[in-house]
Amino acid sequence: MTTRYRMESSTTAPRLVQGANPNYIYVVEGGKRQLVPDAHTFRARGYDPKHIERVSDQDLAAIPVGPMPRLMPTSMLTIDLDSFLGAGHYMTTHGALYGSGHIDAQTRTRTITWFGGFHGAVYLVFSDANGIPRGMSQTHVFGVDGTWIGQSDRTVYWAEDIDPSLAEKTTSLAVFHSWAPTDLQQRIERAIALATPILQLIKDIKSTIGDGKTT
Repeated sequence: MTTRYRMESSTTAPRLVQGANPNYIYVVEGGKRQLVPDAHTFRARGYDPKHIERVSDQDLAAIPVGPMPRLMPTSMLTIDLDSFLGAGHYMTTHGALYGSGHIDAQTRTRTITWFGGFHGAVYLVFSDANGIPRGMSQTHVFGVDGTWIGQSDRTVYWAEDIDPSLAEKTTSLAVFHSWAPTDLQQRIERAIALATPILQLIKDIKSTIGDGKTT
């Protein structure tokens, strides 16, 4: 049976929720959720598996992602980029990469143009201690309509798992937004193959097809 999510106030006790994927459990405090990073943290916080509420993925996505520093493992890297892509188009992505290789994020795609909708892409690039890209995420593409046509503002929760060995080598990650998904992917793949420094890749993409930064 699915339990619908109820918005919590900041004074209520934390709640544990779980979507369709049984591998990920979230704690909700102050109306925001954060992934419990591992079983050790779950036990150390005194959480009880009997109190986990099952919710639909739709209801899970409706709960904003919020920082809860006391749950953050030392190996967590944040994802944070707010971009203006030109022509009235915007993208915002927030989330985290955990030491296990799990990515938990949400992206808001929006436009203020009347008739000009667009499709924007989000990529993550994982770099080692020398600032050299070693891998990239999947392509995450989101589209919106013009304000007079249909849905012009859309927020989507998404998750991904990368190879744990890649996560172990990753000391920084770069977030990229672009409304030219194929071109962006090709540039990132070429940068990885040529071991192009991540800061140079960010500079090149910002000057042409999109926006990006490293965290």
